[in-house]
Amino acid sequence: MAAPWPRERYVVGGGPGKVALLALSPVRLPDPLPVSIRRHGMPDEGEGATAVSLVARDRADDPAWFTAEVVGRFAELIAQDLSPEAAAAALAAEHAYVITTDLADPDDLGHLQAAWALAKCVCEEGAAVVIDVYAARAHQGSDVAALSPERSFDVMHEVTLFFEELDPEPEPDRRALAAWSLGLCKFGRPDLVLIGIVPDAAAEAALFLRDLAQTLAEGERIEPGDVIGTPAGLEVTVERFAPERWPKIAVDGDALVLRLPADAG
Repeated sequence: MAAPWPRERYVVGGGPGKVALLALSPVRLPDPLPVSIRRHGMPDEGEGATAVSLVARDRADDPAWFTAEVVGRFAELIAQDLSPEAAAAALAAEHAYVITTDLADPDDLGHLQAAWALAKCVCEEGAAVVIDVYAARAHQGSDVAALSPERSFDVMHEVTLFFEELDPEPEPDRRALAAWSLGLCKFGRPDLVLIGIVPDAAAEAALFLRDLAQTLAEGERIEPGDVIGTPAGLEVTVERFAPERWPKIAVDGDALVLRLPADAG
Protein backbone atom coordinates (compact mmCIF):
# COMPACT_ATOMS: atom_id res chain seq x y z
CA MET A 1 0.00 0.00 0.00
CA ALA A 2 1.15 3.59 -0.67
CA ALA A 3 0.21 6.25 1.85
CA PRO A 4 -0.05 9.74 0.33
CA TRP A 5 3.11 11.81 0.57
CA PRO A 6 2.40 14.21 3.47
CA ARG A 7 2.68 17.99 3.61
CA GLU A 8 4.09 18.54 7.08
CA ARG A 9 3.93 22.36 6.83
CA TYR A 10 0.57 22.61 5.09
CA VAL A 11 -1.05 26.07 5.24
CA VAL A 12 -4.51 26.56 3.75
CA GLY A 13 -5.11 29.07 0.98
CA GLY A 14 -2.84 27.77 -1.76
CA GLY A 15 -3.71 27.27 -5.40
CA PRO A 16 -4.66 24.07 -7.21
CA GLY A 17 -2.16 21.23 -7.43
CA LYS A 18 -1.68 20.90 -11.19
CA VAL A 19 0.24 18.07 -12.86
CA ALA A 20 0.60 17.37 -16.59
CA LEU A 21 2.59 14.39 -17.86
CA LEU A 22 2.72 13.47 -21.55
CA ALA A 23 3.72 9.88 -22.32
CA LEU A 24 4.65 9.06 -25.92
CA SER A 25 4.37 5.50 -27.14
CA PRO A 26 5.07 3.66 -30.40
CA VAL A 27 2.30 1.16 -29.54
CA ARG A 28 -1.29 1.41 -28.40
CA LEU A 29 -1.57 0.57 -24.72
CA PRO A 30 -4.16 -1.69 -23.07
CA ASP A 31 -7.54 -0.19 -22.25
CA PRO A 32 -8.15 -0.27 -19.37
CA LEU A 33 -4.61 0.01 -18.07
CA PRO A 34 -3.60 -2.57 -15.45
CA VAL A 35 -2.93 0.00 -12.71
CA SER A 36 -2.06 -1.49 -9.33
CA ILE A 37 -1.89 0.22 -5.94
CA ARG A 38 0.93 -2.08 -4.86
CA ARG A 39 2.97 -2.30 -8.07
CA HIS A 40 2.68 1.30 -9.22
CA GLY A 41 2.41 3.28 -5.97
CA MET A 42 -1.12 4.58 -6.42
CA PRO A 43 -2.13 6.19 -3.08
CA ASP A 44 -4.67 4.11 -1.21
CA GLU A 45 -6.39 6.98 0.61
CA GLY A 46 -7.24 10.64 0.13
CA GLU A 47 -8.39 12.47 -2.99
CA GLY A 48 -5.24 11.88 -5.04
CA ALA A 49 -6.25 8.66 -6.77
CA THR A 50 -9.56 10.13 -7.91
CA ALA A 51 -8.04 13.46 -8.99
CA VAL A 52 -5.94 12.01 -11.82
CA SER A 53 -7.19 11.53 -15.36
CA LEU A 54 -5.76 10.03 -18.54
CA VAL A 55 -6.66 10.92 -22.12
CA ALA A 56 -5.31 9.06 -25.17
CA ARG A 57 -4.42 10.85 -28.42
CA ASP A 58 -3.64 8.96 -31.63
CA ARG A 59 -1.61 10.28 -34.55
CA ALA A 60 -4.00 8.62 -37.01
CA ASP A 61 -6.89 10.83 -35.90
CA ASP A 62 -5.16 14.05 -37.03
CA PRO A 63 -1.55 13.54 -38.16
CA ALA A 64 -0.72 17.22 -38.75
CA TRP A 65 -2.06 18.33 -35.36
CA PHE A 66 -0.40 15.42 -33.57
CA THR A 67 2.99 16.24 -35.10
CA ALA A 68 2.80 19.99 -34.47
CA GLU A 69 1.02 20.19 -31.11
CA VAL A 70 1.87 16.94 -29.36
CA VAL A 71 5.32 15.66 -30.33
CA GLY A 72 6.80 18.64 -32.18
CA ARG A 73 6.44 21.04 -29.27
CA PHE A 74 8.72 18.91 -27.09
CA ALA A 75 11.30 17.60 -29.58
CA GLU A 76 13.97 20.14 -28.59
CA LEU A 77 13.39 19.53 -24.88
CA ILE A 78 13.69 15.75 -25.35
CA ALA A 79 16.87 16.14 -27.39
CA GLN A 80 18.44 18.37 -24.71
CA ASP A 81 17.37 16.28 -21.70
CA LEU A 82 17.80 12.82 -23.23
CA SER A 83 19.33 12.53 -26.71
CA PRO A 84 18.67 13.35 -30.37
CA GLU A 85 17.80 9.68 -30.83
CA ALA A 86 15.12 9.90 -28.12
CA ALA A 87 13.72 13.02 -29.80
CA ALA A 88 13.57 11.22 -33.15
CA ALA A 89 11.76 8.30 -31.52
CA ALA A 90 9.32 10.69 -29.87
CA LEU A 91 8.60 12.40 -33.18
CA ALA A 92 7.76 8.99 -34.62
CA ALA A 93 5.40 8.05 -31.76
CA GLU A 94 1.95 6.97 -32.86
CA HIS A 95 0.19 7.44 -29.52
CA ALA A 96 0.22 9.97 -26.69
CA TYR A 97 -1.21 9.58 -23.19
CA VAL A 98 -1.93 12.80 -21.32
CA ILE A 99 -2.02 12.41 -17.53
CA THR A 100 -3.36 15.40 -15.60
CA THR A 101 -4.52 16.46 -12.16
CA ASP A 102 -6.04 19.74 -10.99
CA LEU A 103 -6.87 19.40 -7.29
CA ALA A 104 -7.91 22.44 -5.25
CA ASP A 105 -5.47 23.36 -2.44
CA PRO A 106 -4.26 19.79 -1.77
CA ASP A 107 -3.29 19.00 1.83
CA ASP A 108 -1.14 16.04 0.77
CA LEU A 109 0.69 15.04 -2.42
CA GLY A 110 -1.40 12.01 -3.29
CA HIS A 111 -2.44 13.62 -6.58
CA LEU A 112 1.22 13.80 -7.62
CA GLN A 113 1.81 10.17 -6.61
CA ALA A 114 -1.25 9.13 -8.57
CA ALA A 115 -0.02 10.88 -11.72
CA TRP A 116 3.37 9.16 -11.52
CA ALA A 117 1.72 5.82 -10.71
CA LEU A 118 -0.24 6.10 -13.97
CA ALA A 119 2.91 7.15 -15.83
CA LYS A 120 4.82 4.18 -14.39
CA CYS A 121 2.08 1.82 -15.57
CA VAL A 122 2.00 3.45 -19.03
CA CYS A 123 5.78 3.09 -19.36
CA GLU A 124 5.73 -0.55 -18.25
CA GLU A 125 3.26 -1.14 -21.06
CA GLY A 126 5.46 0.45 -23.74
CA ALA A 127 5.65 4.27 -23.55
CA ALA A 128 9.15 5.45 -24.50
CA VAL A 129 9.31 9.03 -23.18
CA VAL A 130 7.47 11.04 -20.52
CA ILE A 131 7.43 14.84 -20.58
CA ASP A 132 6.77 16.59 -17.29
CA VAL A 133 5.14 19.64 -18.83
CA TYR A 134 5.13 22.06 -15.89
CA ALA A 135 8.69 21.19 -14.84
CA ALA A 136 9.89 21.34 -18.50
CA ARG A 137 11.73 18.04 -18.22
CA ALA A 138 11.82 14.83 -20.25
CA HIS A 139 12.27 11.34 -18.75
CA GLN A 140 13.15 8.05 -20.41
CA GLY A 141 10.19 5.70 -20.23
CA SER A 142 12.46 2.99 -18.80
CA ASP A 143 13.41 5.29 -15.91
CA VAL A 144 9.77 6.03 -15.11
CA ALA A 145 8.91 2.33 -15.32
CA ALA A 146 11.71 1.66 -12.81
CA LEU A 147 10.41 4.12 -10.18
CA SER A 148 9.92 2.38 -6.85
CA PRO A 149 6.26 2.39 -5.77
CA GLU A 150 7.50 2.82 -2.18
CA ARG A 151 9.86 5.73 -2.85
CA SER A 152 9.85 8.87 -0.73
CA PHE A 153 9.03 12.29 -2.12
CA ASP A 154 11.97 13.92 -3.95
CA VAL A 155 11.46 17.60 -4.73
CA MET A 156 14.19 17.60 -7.40
CA HIS A 157 12.32 14.94 -9.34
CA GLU A 158 9.38 17.36 -9.54
CA VAL A 159 10.99 20.78 -9.92
CA THR A 160 13.59 22.02 -12.41
CA LEU A 161 15.99 24.91 -11.75
CA PHE A 162 17.24 27.18 -14.54
CA PHE A 163 19.93 29.89 -14.68
CA GLU A 164 20.32 32.78 -17.11
CA GLU A 165 22.47 35.91 -17.29
CA LEU A 166 20.37 39.06 -17.07
CA ASP A 167 20.64 41.91 -19.53
CA PRO A 168 22.12 45.08 -18.03
CA GLU A 169 18.87 47.03 -18.38
CA PRO A 170 16.98 45.69 -15.33
CA GLU A 171 20.20 45.62 -13.26
CA PRO A 172 22.21 48.61 -14.61
CA ASP A 173 24.89 48.49 -11.90
CA ARG A 174 26.15 45.00 -12.77
CA ARG A 175 25.61 41.94 -14.87
CA ALA A 176 24.13 39.21 -12.71
CA LEU A 177 22.45 35.84 -12.94
CA ALA A 178 18.86 34.96 -12.36
CA ALA A 179 17.70 31.52 -11.25
CA TRP A 180 14.17 30.21 -11.32
CA SER A 181 12.08 27.14 -10.68
CA LEU A 182 9.52 25.40 -12.83
CA GLY A 183 7.04 22.89 -11.42
CA LEU A 184 5.88 24.40 -8.12
CA CYS A 185 2.33 24.60 -9.46
CA LYS A 186 2.18 20.86 -8.71
CA PHE A 187 1.96 21.89 -5.07
CA GLY A 188 -0.36 24.85 -5.58
CA ARG A 189 2.51 27.28 -5.11
CA PRO A 190 3.98 29.95 -7.41
CA ASP A 191 7.35 29.40 -9.00
CA LEU A 192 10.34 31.28 -7.60
CA VAL A 193 12.72 33.68 -9.34
CA LEU A 194 15.95 34.65 -7.61
CA ILE A 195 17.44 37.92 -8.90
CA GLY A 196 20.91 39.35 -8.36
CA ILE A 197 23.13 36.25 -8.14
CA VAL A 198 26.84 36.74 -8.80
CA PRO A 199 28.27 33.83 -10.83
CA ASP A 200 30.47 32.57 -7.99
CA ALA A 201 27.36 32.09 -5.84
CA ALA A 202 25.37 30.01 -8.36
CA ALA A 203 25.78 26.75 -6.44
CA GLU A 204 24.63 28.34 -3.18
CA ALA A 205 21.68 29.91 -4.99
CA ALA A 206 20.64 26.52 -6.37
CA LEU A 207 20.72 24.99 -2.89
CA PHE A 208 18.69 27.89 -1.49
CA LEU A 209 16.05 27.51 -4.20
CA ARG A 210 15.97 23.74 -3.74
CA ASP A 211 15.43 24.06 0.01
CA LEU A 212 12.77 26.73 -0.42
CA ALA A 213 11.00 24.60 -3.05
CA GLN A 214 11.05 21.70 -0.57
CA THR A 215 9.46 23.93 2.07
CA LEU A 216 6.70 25.00 -0.32
CA ALA A 217 6.11 21.42 -1.43
CA GLU A 218 5.63 20.56 2.25
CA GLY A 219 2.84 23.13 2.35
CA GLU A 220 4.35 26.41 3.51
CA ARG A 221 3.34 29.62 1.74
CA ILE A 222 5.22 32.83 0.99
CA GLU A 223 3.71 36.07 -0.30
CA PRO A 224 4.81 39.46 -1.64
CA GLY A 225 6.20 41.54 1.18
CA ASP A 226 7.75 38.61 3.03
CA VAL A 227 11.46 38.67 3.90
CA ILE A 228 13.37 35.37 3.83
CA GLY A 229 16.82 34.69 5.24
CA THR A 230 19.41 32.77 3.27
CA PRO A 231 22.03 30.35 4.66
CA ALA A 232 24.66 33.04 3.91
CA GLY A 233 22.92 35.45 6.28
CA LEU A 234 21.39 37.64 3.56
CA GLU A 235 17.76 38.67 3.45
CA VAL A 236 15.73 38.44 0.24
CA THR A 237 12.55 40.41 -0.26
CA VAL A 238 9.57 38.78 -1.99
CA GLU A 239 7.83 40.58 -4.86
CA ARG A 240 5.34 39.56 -7.50
CA PHE A 241 7.06 38.57 -10.75
CA ALA A 242 6.60 40.92 -13.71
CA PRO A 243 7.51 38.95 -16.88
CA GLU A 244 7.83 42.08 -19.02
CA ARG A 245 10.71 43.28 -16.83
CA TRP A 246 12.79 40.13 -17.23
CA PRO A 247 11.98 38.65 -20.66
CA LYS A 248 14.79 36.08 -20.47
CA ILE A 249 13.16 34.37 -17.49
CA ALA A 250 10.90 31.68 -18.93
CA VAL A 251 8.27 31.32 -16.23
CA ASP A 252 4.74 30.52 -17.33
CA GLY A 253 2.11 31.31 -14.72
CA ASP A 254 2.28 32.78 -11.22
CA ALA A 255 5.74 33.44 -9.82
CA LEU A 256 7.42 35.37 -7.04
CA VAL A 257 10.70 37.28 -7.26
CA LEU A 258 13.24 36.84 -4.46
CA ARG A 259 15.46 39.88 -4.71
CA LEU A 260 18.89 39.78 -3.12
CA PRO A 261 20.25 43.01 -1.59
CA ALA A 262 21.93 45.31 -4.13
CA ASP A 263 25.28 44.95 -2.39
CA ALA A 264 25.15 41.14 -2.11
CA GLY A 265 27.75 40.71 -4.84
